Amino acid sequence: MKVVEIWRYPIKTMAGEKLQRARIGPLGIDGDRVVHVEDADGQVITSRSHPRFLGHKGTLGGDGEPLVDGRPWNGPESAAKVLAIAGPRAKLVRYDGAERFDVLPLLVATDGAIASPPSATTIAGCGPTS
Repeated sequence: MKVVEIWRYPIKTMAGEKLQRARIGPLGIDGDRVVHVEDADGQVITSRSHPRFLGHKGTLGGDGEPLVDGRPWNGPESAAKVLAIAGPRAKLVRYDGAERFDVLPLLVATDGAIASPPSATTIAGCGPTS
């Protein structure tokens, strides 16, 4: 098996960052999906229901803190972007526990799965977006 690309999604719901190398531990890639978007009721919002989030990029800064489009995840610019997409009282929340993953902390996808067109399964929530 040959690893072609490694991706990390520090902000669940947003586009991620391609890595040259990664440290993998019991909770997958360090820094993966450590911040997510919640609605006013505390429910996690994903790009499946709000695809405009994929127009924003989540990365980790040099200090290991998540960034949204290069700005601090907990700053006013990031909060404004979330509100504009998800509506009133939506917010970014940091959570490092294992429950932050939909199924498993690491997804391994074959080149055939990536190249194939989206299916009903992908649209239903088993696709490559976080």
